Parts: sequence; C-alpha cells; structure tokens
Amino acid sequence: MTVQYLIEDRDTSATQHDGTESLAVNDRFIYRFLSLLALKTTKRFYGSHGACAVISNHLVVKRGPFVHLTEAATLKFLAENTSIPVPRLHCAFVHNNRAFIVMERLQGVTLAAAWRSLSDAQRAAIFAQLRSIFEELRSLPPPPGVGIESCVGGSLRDCRILRSSPRFGPFKTIHEFHLWLREELRPEDHPNRKDDQDWKEIKQMVAKQDGPWPPPVFTHGDLHPSNIMVRGDRVVGVIDWEFSGWYPHYWEYTSAWYGHITRHGWEDEILKFLDPYVEELEMEKTRQRWWGDF
Repeated sequence: MTVQYLIEDRDTSATQHDGTESLAVNDRFIYRFLSLLALKTTKRFYGSHGACAVISNHLVVKRGPFVHLTEAATLKFLAENTSIPVPRLHCAFVHNNRAFIVMERLQGVTLAAAWRSLSDAQRAAIFAQLRSIFEELRSLPPPPGVGIESCVGGSLRDCRILRSSPRFGPFKTIHEFHLWLREELRPEDHPNRKDDQDWKEIKQMVAKQDGPWPPPVFTHGDLHPSNIMVRGDRVVGVIDWEFSGWYPHYWEYTSAWYGHITRHGWEDEILKFLDPYVEELEMEKTRQRWWGDF
C-alpha cells in the first residue's frame, strides 16, 4: 500500500498551506506513513469526533479542509512558554494539501460531558484552575510590535467570521483589525446617513473600535465546555487551539460569551474565570448585529 492511497484526493484549489513548511514537526516519512495508515485502519476501532480521529489509546489525528499547521505551532509555543495543560504534539505535516496534526489523546472527558455529574465543589475547583490557566495565558509578553496575528506572526482562523475564507490577517494593528471587521466602514464617509438609533449605535461602536487599545494578549478564541478536558475536579487539558492568536484584550471574553447562543447558561459561567468587558461586549453586539454571522 502506498501513501498516496491512504487519504482523499488532492485538493488543488486550496492555498492556505503555501509557505507553511517551516511549521511542520517531526516531518519524517515513517511518521507520515504510519499516521496516514492509522487513519485507514485503526481509526475504525476508535471513531472520530469532528476533525479529530482517534487512532490509538494515546493518539489522535486532527485533519480536515480547515486544519492548519499553525495550530501545531501553537501547541508547541504553549508547551515551551507556559504550564498550561495542552495535548503533547507528536508530529505535524501537510500531505496532498491537507494538514495533519498527530497529538496526545488526553485521558479525560469534556466539561460539557461531565457537567451534570459534577458537584458544586468540583465545579468551583475547575473554575479556579481555569482562572489560573487563563491568567497565565494572558500574561504572556507580546513580541515587540505585535499586531493581530498567530503565535508565529501569520494568518488566523475563526469560522464565525465567514469572510475569512478560510483564514484572515495578519494585521499590523488592532485598528486595522477592527476596520477589516466592519468592512472598512468610516461614518465620516456617509455624512447624509440618517442619524437614527441604528446609526448612533454604529458610530458608538466605531468610536470604541478606533481606540486607543492596550497591547494584544494571547487568546484561545473558542473557549467553550467541549474544549475543556477534565477528570473529576481536575482540568487535564484545554484543546482546539485553531482560533488562537494575539487578539485585543476583550476577545477571549466576548468570543466565549457568544457561545451562549448555542450553549445556554455559559455566559454566566465564564464570569467565574474570565474578567468581563462590558463596554467591549456592547461594541461586539453591535458588530455582530450588522457584520456578524450569528
């Protein structure tokens, strides 16, 4: 059996992996071959969970049309610079224009799956650990001149921003990022626009977006109960870092808050481990109303 028959046909239309060769990890033929072979053989005994396929008791492979080696670089970055529990990276490579990330299978269950069985004391212990984790994440010193970008200074992903198609950025400044989010809208370019309540809210949003802002902080970007792994009252891992990067300081809170649209009650729970940003949330509500994808 040869490697080219181990996965789907080549996707010749995607370009998101161009220039990412330096982000590969342990990109050796034997690792590639064994990983692809496992996806065709042992995976059937363990099953898949979205983009992640379990290939053994200890390994998972993340693959799919939107998986990118930047996520592997992020896992490596976090392992080298923090004590945050993340899956250990084994190898990462691109094959037939698809990225594959082979990583540790964490021994635990998602907070979403465990929630109903947890006592109040266990939940409190978990939230205390999450607060410590995200305080450490937010305390990472940003590189000089960092903008809105990945941990390696490259593009970002967020499926909630459909126009990213499938990635966006990087941006040199927070202002450039905000301007892109509102599709370059500048109220001064529309002097004849009726100054109704909608327009007043948009102008308030623009005034807030235009700053000034403190430096970006490193952000998970998709913080919800299915991306937090626990065992009993212990957090054993935070997973799914594909949306992560250097973002405005409010982005962790507002992106997690918007998870309540499909996860009712989560907006109250996040206050137990993330600081709220009330004005920024109102700014984001206006943006989501006119430029969002919810």
